[in-house]
Amino acid sequence: MSNAQAPEVPVKKSKLKLIIIILILLLLILGGAGAFWWFQFGSPVEVATPPTAAATTTDGEATDPATATAETANADKKDGTTPAEPAKPKTVINLVNIPTVTVNLADTNPIRYLKVGMDVEVNTASAITALNSQLAKIRDAVIIILSGKTYNELATTAGKLKIKNEIATRLNQILGAPRVIQIYFTDFVVQ
Repeated sequence: MSNAQAPEVPVKKSKLKLIIIILILLLLILGGAGAFWWFQFGSPVEVATPPTAAATTTDGEATDPATATAETANADKKDGTTPAEPAKPKTVINLVNIPTVTVNLADTNPIRYLKVGMDVEVNTASAITALNSQLAKIRDAVIIILSGKTYNELATTAGKLKIKNEIATRLNQILGAPRVIQIYFTDFVVQ
């Protein structure tokens, strides 16, 4: 007989490996789409603010929630009509603007300065008057806190958050009670 080679039988590769790869890719795509939807369309939970005695509104007016409700009810009685939809209460915002502060930073070479403007959110309308009456103490405390910092401490987001917490803590000490909710930087320039 002749030394003829037997025809090679093609080796079937396992399709299991291909199926697993496709499933992993499909899961990654679905996970990415789900994360995109969550961050793009998911709405944060709104926190209801308790009514206060006399709070400022977004218009800057001082209102009393009890009288505002009574005035709305009396206005409906005068017209003789009832509204199809109850009037939504105005959003209560208790913000106090702290004038811009400019300080030299603790850096010696090169000499740098920081210009900061901020708004302080407080929990009651009475805290607004307390902040406004002690504005000199508050500006002094902010200047002392900020002038002790270096550029490297303020350059990172974590550093800015730390400064916000330090300022809020010091303002609560000045006010004598935990009234400051949040500090918002409206201006932050380091040069």
